[in-house]
Amino acid sequence: MVVAGCSGGGETADAPRPQGQTENPKPEFIDEHAINDVWHQAKLRGVAFRAIGQEPAWLLEITNGEEILLVTNYGEQRTSFPYVEPVVFQEERRTEYRLPKYDTIVEIRGTPCTDSMSGERFAVSVTVTRSDERLDGCGRALF
Repeated sequence: MVVAGCSGGGETADAPRPQGQTENPKPEFIDEHAINDVWHQAKLRGVAFRAIGQEPAWLLEITNGEEILLVTNYGEQRTSFPYVEPVVFQEERRTEYRLPKYDTIVEIRGTPCTDSMSGERFAVSVTVTRSDERLDGCGRALF
């Protein structure tokens, strides 16, 4: 009988493994920074796209098939819109979520953007236009 030198449990080299056990199990890597990151947390909640803007601070989260959440005035005002399918303009590299009932348009453009407060770079620019305001910022897909 030959005993595998690293098997740890006295298993023989020819012994069958318990069902579901992998040959070389690897410990999961846990990124503590990512766990605490708001972008990562949004992704875990099912958010497909997230955007931020400054002066005044605002954020937008789009959860496909569920809702479009707009948080404005430094977190004081939360508006949840029902999800609508976007209108995509491929040649212009632009996507719009039109919410006419709420007099709101979310426009995502395929142009690079830099957050004015943090200096962080993003792949897309975002504008939220409502009857009484225009919010400009940056965003990224989370999936």
